[in-house]
Amino acid sequence: MQVAGVRRQVKLDSGARFTVAGTDWMQYGDRVEKAAPVDYVEGIGGFLLDVAGVWRFELQSVFGETISVEACIVQGCTDEFLLGVDFMRTRGATMDFENSEVRYSKGGRSVVIPFRTYDGVGRGRIAVVRMARRAHLGKCTVTPIEVAVTAKDGERGLFIPTQHTGAVMLAPTVTIVRNGKALVPTINANGEDSRLPAKKELGKMGAARQRRDIITDEWRVTSGPGERLAGGIGRE
Repeated sequence: MQVAGVRRQVKLDSGARFTVAGTDWMQYGDRVEKAAPVDYVEGIGGFLLDVAGVWRFELQSVFGETISVEACIVQGCTDEFLLGVDFMRTRGATMDFENSEVRYSKGGRSVVIPFRTYDGVGRGRIAVVRMARRAHLGKCTVTPIEVAVTAKDGERGLFIPTQHTGAVMLAPTVTIVRNGKALVPTINANGEDSRLPAKKELGKMGAARQRRDIITDEWRVTSGPGERLAGGIGRE
């Protein structure tokens, strides 16, 4: 998420009744003149932490959507921001762990907030990949497009297309994440211009192997009807 032009980490906490933020977040929002829903919250180890008040923040998702959130500022906590059950309930939001997304409707439009989960050894799980913004593709052209990715800056990911996109062709691609986005090449085989809408699902992405910079290391052409190019997956 971005707030006041700065990219910050926001966590989802289905065990927290209210949305809370640390004191470092106060500089990014505005105080709301209303009583906090609670006077204190329970921290790790059972310690009680005082609530300093309620702040409103304007968060911007990777899709450019602005999400207004009110959070209790907790003393004794600095950089954490936890979206609690109140955020989900007031919006009628659903948390999809299969696709790693929170989704809800606002004004007849679908709002999508991608999030990241981890496996038992701390690696990011495979997540759905969507168009970061609408793209116009010229006829018979190769065009890099921006996709939304829930990964750290500089992380290398392997994109696998899984959705039908008509005359627009996609291929498995190793790409690098920058500011929650990554570039993926597309081929518009159509004799006319094509468009890909914002938030359209394109495929899946997971962490790429650290010891390989390419997907495949062995290619061969097989002859016969419907001649095709086949490759073996890179081996360690």
